[in-house]
Amino acid sequence: MPVQKLLSVAQVSAKLQCARSTVRRLIADGELRASRISSRTIRISEADLQAYLDGRANVSAPAAASAKRAEVAQ
Repeated sequence: MPVQKLLSVAQVSAKLQCARSTVRRLIADGELRASRISSRTIRISEADLQAYLDGRANVSAPAAASAKRAEVAQ
């Protein structure tokens, strides 16, 4: 079984070029899968990050924005 590299929230935020709070929000919203190692430690596997990026690439920005607005309106 291959060993998966685990990334910290800070490492993922650097790769995505966004704030750490954005990564935490993606995790809380269920958009990015993560594992809680301890009460203060969260890790994201490279495979889960790639799955998030692949899923995001399949959704166009206008469609994603309108879907998000529809969720908020409900």
